[in-house]
Amino acid sequence: MAYSSSPFLSNDPPSVDFKVEVTREEFHSFHKIDRHLFTRLVFVLKRDMNQSSQVIAFLLMVEQLGFARNLIACLVPLQDMFIDAVANEVVVCLTMLYNQDYSRLVLVNHNNNDDAVIPLLKSITESNLTLGYINQNRETILAGVKKNLNYICNRAFDDIIKGYKEKLLALEREKVIEEMKKIRLGQQSSTRLSVQHQTPSWWNVQQQIPVRSSVQQGTPIRSSARQGTSIRVSAPQERAPAPATVTETEGEDEEEVTPADDRTVFLTFSKGYPISESEVRVYFTRKFGEVIEDIVMKEVKENEQPLFARMVLKMEYAWKIEEIVTPINKNKFTIDGKHVWARKYVR
Repeated sequence: MAYSSSPFLSNDPPSVDFKVEVTREEFHSFHKIDRHLFTRLVFVLKRDMNQSSQVIAFLLMVEQLGFARNLIACLVPLQDMFIDAVANEVVVCLTMLYNQDYSRLVLVNHNNNDDAVIPLLKSITESNLTLGYINQNRETILAGVKKNLNYICNRAFDDIIKGYKEKLLALEREKVIEEMKKIRLGQQSSTRLSVQHQTPSWWNVQQQIPVRSSVQQGTPIRSSARQGTSIRVSAPQERAPAPATVTETEGEDEEEVTPADDRTVFLTFSKGYPISESEVRVYFTRKFGEVIEDIVMKEVKENEQPLFARMVLKMEYAWKIEEIVTPINKNKFTIDGKHVWARKYVR
C-alpha cells in the first residue's frame, strides 16, 4: 500500500501538485518515534487505544505550534510514570477542546491556575501552552488535532491498532470458551450427584450367598446327600430399601432471583460514531470482569447505526450495576475514542 505525501514527508496533508508515493513501510519508519510512544501508552501503561491516538495527535499539534520542538522524541526516553502524567494532562486539554462546558468549568474552578491542572505541559512548553490559550483557540487547535489524527495517527498506527483489536477479541473468545467449559463441568458434576442420590442404599451391600468353598474339600455334595447329611441352603433375604435421604438442596432457602430488568444497563451511543457489540463486550469485560450475560443492540436497517443497546448482567453480578452507572445513575465511558453513556434500564 502506498501513501501520497509531499517530497519532505510533512506532517500536514499534501497540498502541492507534485507528489511522491510513500510506501506503508516508509511511512511507518518516518513515524517510528510516534509509534514507539503510542505502543508504550497502550501496551505498557494500559491506556485506552483511541484515546492514546488522540494524545499523540495533540502532542504533534504542540510541536507544530512551535511550543516544544521534538516534544515526542524528548518524552520517549523518560520514565513511564512521567509519560503517564503528561498523557493525563493531555486528556484534560482534549476534553476542554471537545466540550466547551467542561472548559468553562475547569477555568472557573481553578481560576486559570495552570500549575494546578497542566503543570507538566506548562513547564515543557515554557508557559506557552496555558488553559486560557486552549480555551481561546479551541476551534483552531481542535481542527489541528483532528487533522493529525486522520492524516498521521490512523495511518502510522494502523497495524498496531489492528493487532491490538485482534488480540482483545482472541482473549475474549478464550474467556468465553473457558466459561463454557466451567458450565459444562458443573452440569456433569450435578448429574453425577443426582445419580448418587437416586441409587438405593442396599445396591452395594454384598448379599450373603453360600459359595462352593464353604463345603469341606473332598466331600462332594451328592455323596453327602446319600449319607443322609442334609445341606441347608437358605435363600438370600431381600433387604428393605433404606428410607430416602433428604437432598442437599431440600429445606434450604431458594436463592433470591433478581429480575433481568433490574440488572440491565441502558447504553446510548453518539450519532456518527458507530460502535459494535464486540467492542462493547470487550471494553466492559476488561473493565469490570466477566459480568455480561447478554447484549441486545437496537435493531436497525442495513447501513444504519444503532444508537442504543441493553446490556444484561449475570445474576451473580447484579450488584455491579451500581458501580457501572454510579450513584447518580449516569456514567460516561470512552470506547475506542467514542463516547458511551450508561444508566439503569427502565422499561
